[in-house]
Amino acid sequence: MTFTSFSRRLAMLASVASFLGLAACSIGGSSDSASGQANIRALNLTSDTASLDLYFNGTKDFSGATSGVLTSNVAKDAATYTINVNSAGNTATLFTGSYSLTENKHYTAVVWGNQASMHVSTLPEDEDTTLIAAGNTRVRMFNATTETGSLDVYLTAAATDISGSSPTQGALTSGSLSGFREIAAGTYRLRVTGAGDPYDLRLDIPAVTLAATQYSTLMFTAGGSGVLVNGTLIVQQGSATTMNNTQARVRVVASADAGGIVAASVAGSTLAGGLLSPSVGPYALITAGDVNVTLRVNGSEISNATRTLAAGNDYTLLTLGNAVAGFQVALITDDNRLPVNLTRAKLRLVNGLAGSDLLTLSVDYSPLAADVPAGFASLYATPLASTSSYVQVTSTTAGTLFQSTALNPVSLAAQGVYTVFMLAGNVDGTGKTVPIGVIRRER
Repeated sequence: MTFTSFSRRLAMLASVASFLGLAACSIGGSSDSASGQANIRALNLTSDTASLDLYFNGTKDFSGATSGVLTSNVAKDAATYTINVNSAGNTATLFTGSYSLTENKHYTAVVWGNQASMHVSTLPEDEDTTLIAAGNTRVRMFNATTETGSLDVYLTAAATDISGSSPTQGALTSGSLSGFREIAAGTYRLRVTGAGDPYDLRLDIPAVTLAATQYSTLMFTAGGSGVLVNGTLIVQQGSATTMNNTQARVRVVASADAGGIVAASVAGSTLAGGLLSPSVGPYALITAGDVNVTLRVNGSEISNATRTLAAGNDYTLLTLGNAVAGFQVALITDDNRLPVNLTRAKLRLVNGLAGSDLLTLSVDYSPLAADVPAGFASLYATPLASTSSYVQVTSTTAGTLFQSTALNPVSLAAQGVYTVFMLAGNVDGTGKTVPIGVIRRER
């Protein structure tokens, strides 16, 4: 069996329409092609392109392929084709690749990734169902991401504690397709975690049904911030069912003057009970959507507002300032996708110093982010990975606020994602608030 999919970039790496539950997609046509031809259908699972056109050797065979919806089958002569993918109605090509179709075979062409890094995988769909034992089903897993890292996949009973269980599929690397495994047919709870860490939950679907004597593919695609994932169940020559994530990840960062204690609740549930400034809290999973967020400093409410959290995204909820000048609250969207270049790290600056001048972040004396105001994050930069980087944050008037030293350099690992936080709340021996730099490795 062949698996035709990997672009040149994937070879280097390995070698939303959203419902609050399970949302069924349309079923592609099932008519067989004429003898000597192949049947192919398309499925758009990209993260940022709602509608796509697919061209085979210059002929538009799929027009307006909608996100998450299978197209009907198209009969093509057995041959090798150049497939081009465009945003619907647009002449600019987002992806191009060469694929071979074999006579009397069926394929699903899955388009995944985003416009900056798009991929097409042609999944063969002609496995012999008579080989499956009565009462069983066969399923394979496809990590259709380049930014989430390796994944563990669990198919279990609803109440199973996966912390003491072995994954159904372990260490599924980015861009890889597993072989089929045979299990009892039935309804399973699907959970996806970071490889080797059952507490790093990326997707939790309460019920996925795998029918008897059926071949299926479970595909996982990246959420907006590159950590949480979405799922799609593709039945061989049958339906596709999307299982989009309904959660976001949120953390609290405390940067209140004079060691202020920050507490936060989301939709009535505690996100942080009492975070002492300056501190960076851990991410927590929150049901996405429009949610009420309440923040308190030293027990006094400073903000009570509705915030919009997009499913699959990561957020930093930053509290900064003081009672005299007034506290500020900033909701910052985090991009924790791994760097594309395998030799580079990814780095940004978050300015948590209320009333400060604009800040500049430099690495090895080269400015990577400049003019970052209080309550904002810079764009991400991608410096070369190094075990001994010199990191410096400066202000337009106050000079150097933070710097690493030759005795304590900063290690920026290849494929690592980092945030440099400049935070307030640290009080020195004279009672003066002194800014502090905190470097957090996100991944």
